[in-house]
Amino acid sequence: MTTGETKYQPLIDFLAVQTDRAVTLSFAEIEAIIGAPLSLTAMNMAMTWHTASKQPHVCRWREMGWRARYDRRNQCVHFTRDTGE
Repeated sequence: MTTGETKYQPLIDFLAVQTDRAVTLSFAEIEAIIGAPLSLTAMNMAMTWHTASKQPHVCRWREMGWRARYDRRNQCVHFTRDTGE
């Protein structure tokens, strides 16, 4: 990783090329995208994904207009692009 990159850089890159307004990714799909297992914290705590988080990966996708909603029950994360409408 270079300076400023996080373990989630491949997910950030994935979101950057999405054309749909929303995308839902299972934890398994996120693991495949980042090429590593999610931590127990990521799978069990919403703050890993929460829009108000100051974690670098959240700040990066927020800058691109994406918001994430963690869904522990269904083991996925719902990403929605803020269209500014």
